[in-house]
Amino acid sequence: MHYPELQIPLGDLKLSPDNVRKTPPSPEIMAQFAASILATGLIHPLLVKPAPRNGAKFHVVAGGRRLAAYKQLAKARKVPKDHPIRCARIPEDADAAEISLIENSIREAMHPADQVVAFAGLAASGVPVATIAARFGVSERTVEQRLRLGNVAPELIDAYRAEAIDLKTLMAFAVTTDHARQRAVWEQLSNQGYRPGAWQVKALLTEKRVPAGAAIARFVPIEAYEAAGGTVLRDLFADEHETGVWLEDAPLLTELAMAKLTTAAEKLARRWKWAQPVLEADWSATARFGRIRPVPGEQTDAETAEIERLSERHIELANMDDDDWTEALVAESDAIEERLEAIAAAVDARAAFRPEDFAVAGCIVTVGRDGTLQVIEGLVKPEDMPSETGDATGADGPQQGADPTADAGRVNGPAITTPIASPVDPHTQARKAAGVGIALADDLRAIRTALVKAHLANDFGAAFDLMVFQLVRTVFTRGYTGAWHALDIVLRETPDRPSARVNDDEFTFSSPGEAPLADWSHLPLEWMEVGEDAACFAALRALPRAAKETLFAAAVARTVKGQLAFEHRPRPELEATVARLDIDFASQVRPTAALFFSRIKKSSILDIARTVIGDAWVEKHKRDKKSDLAVFAEQAFRDPSSDPDVPAQAYEAIRSWSLPGFAAFDADAIGAAPSGEDASAAGDADTTGAAPAGDEGLPAFLDA
Repeated sequence: MHYPELQIPLGDLKLSPDNVRKTPPSPEIMAQFAASILATGLIHPLLVKPAPRNGAKFHVVAGGRRLAAYKQLAKARKVPKDHPIRCARIPEDADAAEISLIENSIREAMHPADQVVAFAGLAASGVPVATIAARFGVSERTVEQRLRLGNVAPELIDAYRAEAIDLKTLMAFAVTTDHARQRAVWEQLSNQGYRPGAWQVKALLTEKRVPAGAAIARFVPIEAYEAAGGTVLRDLFADEHETGVWLEDAPLLTELAMAKLTTAAEKLARRWKWAQPVLEADWSATARFGRIRPVPGEQTDAETAEIERLSERHIELANMDDDDWTEALVAESDAIEERLEAIAAAVDARAAFRPEDFAVAGCIVTVGRDGTLQVIEGLVKPEDMPSETGDATGADGPQQGADPTADAGRVNGPAITTPIASPVDPHTQARKAAGVGIALADDLRAIRTALVKAHLANDFGAAFDLMVFQLVRTVFTRGYTGAWHALDIVLRETPDRPSARVNDDEFTFSSPGEAPLADWSHLPLEWMEVGEDAACFAALRALPRAAKETLFAAAVARTVKGQLAFEHRPRPELEATVARLDIDFASQVRPTAALFFSRIKKSSILDIARTVIGDAWVEKHKRDKKSDLAVFAEQAFRDPSSDPDVPAQAYEAIRSWSLPGFAAFDADAIGAAPSGEDASAAGDADTTGAAPAGDEGLPAFLDA
């Protein structure tokens, strides 16, 4: 319903007692309201009705937070105390409480996906981050995050709107600006039957293989990559709409791309003040620079006359009745629009930088999303920004040849003036401190967890302690909301391998814990097939205690969540259980070139070898190529006696060395002492809080 609008002084307004919103807003919300109002004014009028008593002349029925924000601004002397406020007057006989309820109930915050589109459009037009933040009443940090998401393919923005992915997963796609790679990963994950997680996206985007359709692969291109020794995987069974071609040496591809960009940058540096090669230039790469615009092109007299003639005809066509339109007139209208766009493009193409601009500004040379060389011109470093008088200054003083008055008007300031603070991810920090990549961590975690499950399935005491720990925490922790289950505790089987390895048959050989978990033949499960739930439960109760213990341990084992001991905040009860199970990880999983050595840094391989094998072996192999070094390391760790360079006194250390994060409480980085010895010490230490190895009771740290 439309209500008559009027301007009412701030001092004549008071919050109505009929306003249904009684909970005061948080200081953060009030700050956002005040910033938005100060930047753009009042978008929606306050709903008011005359006050029935003396004092304020009008009561605010809807818009209490906006009123409070105005009063806050008046108190800070940012608006006058009698500032006129845009209001809409509701009828005196209207139900004020009902209107307030409706107005507050249907209000909905702007969707982050819409913020991404809106903020990106403003930033592209040169609006600084601080101005966008003030205009929308959000923090600059929020604006920066949304602008980074502007590098995500439109299909993924749509998927986020449709709740096919969450915000963290959308942010994970922004790890690269290459839409082709983003789409390739999305196609791979969108059909898996459940929503992909951020870790899956990051793992796949950072895998070694690069699709041939990716921008960087088209930029090099493949012929140059193969000539440099790069290997290519061609999928002969790929669908007709897929390229089926993958480049397997991502570091080489990056090296070739950067060499090509550097060559182009060196040529451009002869013209501009500076030129910088950047592999992927997202919004944040240019946001810290000012931007000098080229002098706009001018229309010729002939173009001006043609534009006037075409525009007049276009208006005539637009004013015609729908019944008078013919196919010929539609074609004429389309032709006019195309010609007007062509003239505008020709005029834009005449825009040119002046000689003075090249003395102040520089450019970034990068790979465009279409795989071509892209040059972002006219970037001005903060120290070279013109002053208010227009003088372009730098480390060497005023720039010669600059036109002060002209520069000051054509240079936009940097979009951000403070460093972009990326949030610290403790999980990433822990993984990097251990020297392990995302995909390798996924594999190691799965292999370790499958072995833990397999051993836990045969240990009723350990499984019972874990289950009781979980039960007691669940039942006696305040605020827990149970699902509809008989015991109000949710149990679900956890996967035994990363999603990227689901169809990888070779992974079975690296994960010896999978086979015993897949074998159910020894489990007493016949009672599950006797009929209805009541009959099944009766059959279960009739089982001997030993059979129940076997089932209990087997079921609990299959719910264990994966973790490596070095990861951020590993669950202590699980590490204590691993120590209790006393799993011989070193004998069951040996480090191979394919699984481990080829996926860590060369320096990390040498660190491990120096610690476990000795300095002599390292001195002999430190100049080997990484691929060769990985094979030699695998041989030494698989069968040390077959390598004449491995001293006999190192055999025991080699046999007892296990993969990083496998041994209980093994928080050491790659290259640390053999983790088996440290783990046993940690497992026996009083500080772990682990329960005794027997079945005496609950873990001691239950009360911690």
